[in-house]
Amino acid sequence: MNITELSIFTPKELKIPADITPEAWTEQHRLFMLCHTFSRKFLRESRSFAAEKWGADFVADVEIQLELALGLPEPKPEKPALNPEDKSRAIVTIEGICQSFTLWQRKMAPEIERWDRDRLTKALALVEPIEAQAKRIRELLNASR
Repeated sequence: MNITELSIFTPKELKIPADITPEAWTEQHRLFMLCHTFSRKFLRESRSFAAEKWGADFVADVEIQLELALGLPEPKPEKPALNPEDKSRAIVTIEGICQSFTLWQRKMAPEIERWDRDRLTKALALVEPIEAQAKRIRELLNASR
């Protein structure tokens, strides 16, 4: 079975023959998993091939037409980079810090009122850098108006 045959799949459905054998289904499923895993790489290589052969404008025009014809959603714009490009972003991101803080805040807010001076001082020292960064971002936002 050739998964590139349009009789097998469309943007709306996958047509698996009722009489497919377990072996054929396994091979078909393996190919789908391969495509899923490497689709970005495949698209990048295909674009590169066509751009080199027919030009980048040709590739852009064809992709727009195909997206419209297939009813694909418009590509989402890239999110602005807020985290470092090095490996540390796998460990700590600003979104992760925000989520962790929000969870901590929900659980601890009722207890903070009962903390002694030492705990309050330690907590303040931990959140002050965040507060300082937020202040600096506000200044930059106001300056860019």
